[in-house]
Amino acid sequence: MSGVGMVTKINGTEYKQFGKKVLATQMNFSLLEALFEVDQEVQRKIDPNRRMEIRQFIIDSLKNEESFYFSPFIFSARNGIKVVDGGFEFEPSSKIYILDGQHRSAAISSALSYLKSIKEGKEEMGQYEEAEKTQNYIDILNSYPVTMQIYLDLEQHEERQLFTDINTERREAHIGLVMQYDQRDQYTELTRQVADQLIEEMEIDHQRSRLTNQNTAITSLTIMRRCLIALFEGILTVKTGDPYFRGCKYDEVPDISASFFLSWKKLFPKKMSDRNKYVPGLTGIQIALAYTVFILIRQYSVSYKEAIRMLLSLRRSCSWQHDDPLFAHMYNRETGKIRNHSSATAIQKTAFAFVLKIESERDQST
Repeated sequence: MSGVGMVTKINGTEYKQFGKKVLATQMNFSLLEALFEVDQEVQRKIDPNRRMEIRQFIIDSLKNEESFYFSPFIFSARNGIKVVDGGFEFEPSSKIYILDGQHRSAAISSALSYLKSIKEGKEEMGQYEEAEKTQNYIDILNSYPVTMQIYLDLEQHEERQLFTDINTERREAHIGLVMQYDQRDQYTELTRQVADQLIEEMEIDHQRSRLTNQNTAITSLTIMRRCLIALFEGILTVKTGDPYFRGCKYDEVPDISASFFLSWKKLFPKKMSDRNKYVPGLTGIQIALAYTVFILIRQYSVSYKEAIRMLLSLRRSCSWQHDDPLFAHMYNRETGKIRNHSSATAIQKTAFAFVLKIESERDQST
């Protein structure tokens, strides 16, 4: 990738979505910030509270030395990118226009401004070690790799329609394809490896991130990745950077991962992908189970395999239907379904309910 001079070259993969050309790529935030603009005729105004929340999350992650991950940002190039030998090239003075990710990008920019101000204050007070630490945070954010999808040939009215679709129906723009393309993220590579291993065991959707009631797949690559992050690190929010596999050796990770997903066949009903009747096909339930394993390992000092076996006691006490008492914190009596199951708070509550039930079954058997 070249710098932001007369010509900026980038690498990536081109594909078609909804009949439109899309470029999947990654670039450091410092370069991206110089290349994109906000079209007020397409975008809404920034919500300061939302920007502040994301900024605080970023700063807390940096201070706690925790990695964080953002889903792909979506842009429109308005025909300002052309295909050249060895990649793609921005036309001189061209810009890309953000369609999804405005608050995340604004939060990163705000975090950078905040940290630069903090650094100056530390320097003025002679606290040079603290200033150096703050500079390290600034460097991390400037080099933060943003995964992107750039529509190459949208008209402005099509941008407005896509923006509406993203923010009302939350249609994921082929995030599964981005996961297949992404070679940087080790969790993504692990997810692909495990999914290939399970191809004969269960139906996995390789493209969608959210599965509808009509989808026969039990899970997707995107959901599996979140499960693995919860399983090994206990992280329920965003994650990036190198993985930290707690409590196991690196060469044990693929086998542990496969064992977790294979346990579903013993744990869940045969028609587990029927989301109208059962809950195992819902994102929040799957991640909560992975997080339950993470809790059990720490609470009982057991191995991953043993913690996964402990999950199986839920077969005796859970119907896996929407109205099961284990899901009372999410159950909507009017619809007869659980809802809002995939937020971090809901996942934590579900996992704690699983742990309490497992402990109860454990006490009864002793």
